Amino acid sequence: MIVEVPVFMKKILVIDDMPTMLEQAVKTAGERYNVITAGSGAEGVQKVFSERPDVILLDMYMKDRESFDLMKELKADIETRDIPIIITAADVSIVAMARGYSFGAADFMKKPFVEEIMYRKIDMQLQLVETHWTYKE
Repeated sequence: MIVEVPVFMKKILVIDDMPTMLEQAVKTAGERYNVITAGSGAEGVQKVFSERPDVILLDMYMKDRESFDLMKELKADIETRDIPIIITAADVSIVAMARGYSFGAADFMKKPFVEEIMYRKIDMQLQLVETHWTYKE
C-alpha cells in the first residue's frame, strides 16, 4: 500500500544569502509546504543532508559559494542527486540558464516570488519525482 504525503508536508529548502528573500519564501510558501531555510551555501549543504528536502530553491548569486559548484556537489552525491533544484534569481541570462541546466537545474524561478508561480513550479517538480521521471540526454 502506498501512502501519499500531502503536498503541505513536503519539505522545501530555500538557500539564499538575503534574509528578506528567506522571509518572503517562508511567507509565500509556508502554509503549503514545510519550508526550511539556509542563509549560506555551506549551511544549505548541511541542511540538505540533515533535513532531506523534497525540492531545493537555490539562489543563483550567493557571496559564500557559487551556486553551480553547490549544485555540482549535490548532483554528484548518490544521496542528493535526485533532489530537484530550482534556481532563483531576479534576472537570469540565457547563457546562465543553459549553464544551470547543464549542472542539473530542474527549473528557474524569478525573484521576488509570486505565490502561484512558486506553487506550480514546486508542485511540478514534486509530481515529476513521484512519477520517477528524469530528463535523459
